[in-house]
Amino acid sequence: MHDIVGRLLADHLDLQRLVRLLQTRPVLHADPLAPNIGLLVDALFYLTHYPDLRHHALEDRIAGRLLEKGALARAQVAEIEAQHATLVDQGVGLLRDLESAVRDEGMPRELLESNVRLYAQRLHENMLTEEASLFPVAVAALEPGDWIAIEGPADLGGADPLFPTPTEKRFEQLHRAIADEAGCDCQPDPSRPTQ
Repeated sequence: MHDIVGRLLADHLDLQRLVRLLQTRPVLHADPLAPNIGLLVDALFYLTHYPDLRHHALEDRIAGRLLEKGALARAQVAEIEAQHATLVDQGVGLLRDLESAVRDEGMPRELLESNVRLYAQRLHENMLTEEASLFPVAVAALEPGDWIAIEGPADLGGADPLFPTPTEKRFEQLHRAIADEAGCDCQPDPSRPTQ
């Protein structure tokens, strides 16, 4: 397996932990200023910045390269790209709806919670699609030159700010919640400097 696919699969494991958190924790209690609001804001900010801008873009480049080589059907590539576009649109919309709910501007909190769970389910389904149809074909069909072209001169955007340990202070509470939910000892190293 190529390193890029290994990194994407590792991202998927981490994202599944976040999906479980979004699906199992009550997002909004009666009080819109409840502590879970901060977790939700951080989760949505993370999802709309790291996966949407880096992770999905890399998968789209893999799918495009496979399409060029005739190794993946146009319909499969279109499905993956459509799933990514839906996640981007829904993530941005959820951030806007969350702001409206917190300001009590008419967004029913129950609807927001339902939409968060739908978003988490769509992210889960996207990962299953890629693991079943994109990654195995990529490993079998792509050659070293393809991988170099896919990754480009530099993998732009920097390191993942949440996993394996947060590099940004804003995600420490979210990381702890995910670790607690997963029952793991994957807490950030307190001696490690954060940004």
